Amino acid sequence: MGTYTELSVAGYPLLSSKSAVIDKAVTVFRESDKRTFRRQMGERGPLGRDEPEDLENEDIETAVEYAQSTAGVIDRLEIMGFTLSRAETEFDAIRLAEYEAYAAWERDDPDSAQSDPGLGFLRDLTFDAYLAAFKEVMAKGLRPEPFDDRDLPGLSDAVRHILTQNDDFLFGFFAQDVRCLIRVACEVAEKPSEVLQDITELVSAGYYEQDEQVCQAAAESLTTGHLENSNRIVLTEGSSDATILKKAMLVLYPHLSEYYSFMDFDTAKAPGGAPQLVSVIKAFAAAGIGNRIVALFDNDTAARDARRPLAQAKLPPNIRVLNYPDLALLRHYPTIGPSGPAELDVNGLAAGIELYLGSDVLRQPDGSMAPIQWKGYVESLKQYHGEVARKSELQASFFRKFDAAIADPAARGKQDWSGLDAILREVFRAFQ
Repeated sequence: MGTYTELSVAGYPLLSSKSAVIDKAVTVFRESDKRTFRRQMGERGPLGRDEPEDLENEDIETAVEYAQSTAGVIDRLEIMGFTLSRAETEFDAIRLAEYEAYAAWERDDPDSAQSDPGLGFLRDLTFDAYLAAFKEVMAKGLRPEPFDDRDLPGLSDAVRHILTQNDDFLFGFFAQDVRCLIRVACEVAEKPSEVLQDITELVSAGYYEQDEQVCQAAAESLTTGHLENSNRIVLTEGSSDATILKKAMLVLYPHLSEYYSFMDFDTAKAPGGAPQLVSVIKAFAAAGIGNRIVALFDNDTAARDARRPLAQAKLPPNIRVLNYPDLALLRHYPTIGPSGPAELDVNGLAAGIELYLGSDVLRQPDGSMAPIQWKGYVESLKQYHGEVARKSELQASFFRKFDAAIADPAARGKQDWSGLDAILREVFRAFQ
């Protein structure tokens, strides 16, 4: 018989596997998603899509699960590259290839003609039609073969396709990677809901230890020879930038924080600055490192000047080079120069990480913003370079703001995280 585990989406059992989890599927989880608790056996989820045998509902067991919100899994799949557009592209390409293969067989051997719904259905099935049918399947809890839900009256051809075509493609969904199917299931699932991998039975049967790091082990096994499954590396100009962005991710996107690694300047004893970041980018490219790498430069004159050599460099597709984005807040920002104070657009001129810490951090006791002090003129770009005043004080204020947000999540609603959120969104979109 064996022992099975299933991954379910919004309570619908999606993926079943015997004796072990599906490594690619559980990359949507991290060890922080694991929960162990006591429950009655009757409270189990829909394992096996059938009524469990010999199950005493009143018996107590130790449940071991990995769980994450459906919305959180969508975010994680997006940063891994499993976007809805990718799922649609794969679906259409494979569906067309399948159609052409079956059409060729029918031409060569008319007796091999496909039964209902036939080649016309396969030719005309659209991605949107599949999503609508799959939404119906999940919402109604319809079960695929070998169950006979396919014979229920009133089902569309698309629904019957999903319930009957499970030999070559799960749920008749044309994709190369199971994570595309998970992405589609999360898209059409009712929300709020959870994606759940229940490994209770596997632990009870001895396939895993209760405290075993199942998802981490699965990710590590995939990483060997396939670095696209490993963490994305974020490179910044200095340790302050890295520290601030890590903390911002913990506040704004905690469910994504374990998918990114920030270069540890302190441990590596690496110097900071835009020219040094350029050197690191070139070294990573030359070394052929396969991880997806996002290099983040300040949005200032010094960074633009330092980046010029990269314009001629042929970087591999796994390296993306970005600047911090422009902010509306910085279009009319106080500056101090030789001619005195003036409000200027400092995007691209003086926007270091401190200017993204939020208006609540930048605002001084008198109500004004911490000003930009112009430092010098860069001849190659014909523009000045500036830095915000009181950088260390602003960073200290941000760290207090971070501590308050972690201690009391309700406090975040009164804080301004828009600048750092804009940076993180650029990071998330880097490979989309």
